[in-house]
Amino acid sequence: MTMRFASLGSGSRGNAVLVNFGSTLLMVDCGLSLRAAETRMGMLDCAPADVSALLVTHEHSDHIQGVATLAFAHQPPAQR
Repeated sequence: MTMRFASLGSGSRGNAVLVNFGSTLLMVDCGLSLRAAETRMGMLDCAPADVSALLVTHEHSDHIQGVATLAFAHQPPAQR
């Protein structure tokens, strides 16, 4: 199975990485605005609604800023 990685953003303005393997699309961190996440994912022919799971590495704002809006708008599966 091929695993693909794509950085949507890196740095103090927001961090987010997509990891795609099989039919699973994992988002690691979401420090981007919802609009930025949607736009950048669109360039990769995917959308926030395609996210299977969201993994937050730590609670700095540049890693979590967009988590609540993404979760509210697109409701990816969640576990604690």
